[in-house]
Amino acid sequence: MGLPALGLVAVIVALRGRSWGYFALPYLGLFMLAYLAGLILLALLRFGPDRLRALVAAVAVYAITPFTPLTGPLVRYPYHVVRCGDLPVVASRFSGSYSVPGDEYYSVTPFDDGFFCEEKEAEAARYHRFV
Repeated sequence: MGLPALGLVAVIVALRGRSWGYFALPYLGLFMLAYLAGLILLALLRFGPDRLRALVAAVAVYAITPFTPLTGPLVRYPYHVVRCGDLPVVASRFSGSYSVPGDEYYSVTPFDDGFFCEEKEAEAARYHRFV
């Protein structure tokens, strides 16, 4: 949904008040082609091995999410789980605070922009613990 939404925004900006008729049919056609291509891919993967299906799903998710607004932290979070060997400390510049795994309000939101392996790293970066 992210790429079609970005395409829609780009076309609206390009039209600048002109009629939607120039846009509606070609965009709808391209959207349907993309949908059908996705259905064909899914049908082919239905009969493929589980590892191939998982790989295609992961590639598709990571190819689409960077273009979808407010998903950046959610894309980077799994990398930091692997890097730290456990759930990372999550920090937000929006609030200037961080939370650690086990805290009542520990979660990853679109406003989180820092991931640390230890609390000391978050404090060194001038974040305070959220209570």
